[in-house]
Amino acid sequence: MIRGRVWLAIALLTAGAIALHRSWVPPAWDPTVPLDLQAPRTPVTRLKLALLQRDPALCRAALATASAPIVPAPGLARGACPVTDAVRVSGGPVTTAPSSFLASCPLAVSWVMFETDVARPLARAHFGSDLVRIDHLGTYACRDVRNEPGRLSAHARANAIDVSAFVLSTGRTIPVSHWRGHDADAAFLHDLRDRACSLFGIVLSPDYDSLHANHLHLQAGGFGLCR
Repeated sequence: MIRGRVWLAIALLTAGAIALHRSWVPPAWDPTVPLDLQAPRTPVTRLKLALLQRDPALCRAALATASAPIVPAPGLARGACPVTDAVRVSGGPVTTAPSSFLASCPLAVSWVMFETDVARPLARAHFGSDLVRIDHLGTYACRDVRNEPGRLSAHARANAIDVSAFVLSTGRTIPVSHWRGHDADAAFLHDLRDRACSLFGIVLSPDYDSLHANHLHLQAGGFGLCR
């Protein structure tokens, strides 16, 4: 009887603590609340981004707050590379070329944040112009990691995108192949790579190897590789 009352008291105290916590912690600061892509960023944002990588419900809730046109995509069943719960990303303030791409939910969330938090602000900071388009080489490809036979690439799950260039409102194009050197293009690209590493689990630039000489590999999830 006494033991039952003790457990009841503990349960009531726990429920009260949770209710108190939820009553005064703003949603953007509460790690139990799904990420809102239009809310102010906080130190908890990266934790929320990490949590949704393995929780489809959290990821879908976050994606529902995106302002960019993102729609569910039919699943793919191609041999060893089936893709389920994917979306198609297109349009928005910054267009892409090709005009849309298939993405896993975590990749789509990171991409939206990459546009709003990294690419657009850096374009204005470096060039005083708006970013209007991002060129890419695709997301989904049923293949192994290059030079590693038998190990499926993140592209086999539509969990990575290869970005090749950025186009400004002035018409200026900054290709990733301009990585080397000390000019404005290179400075922009290096800053962009560095800041993208806070949103993607793996970011590979021309610094990584010759296979990435003309693009940035942006991958959701992974183990924090930033090169």
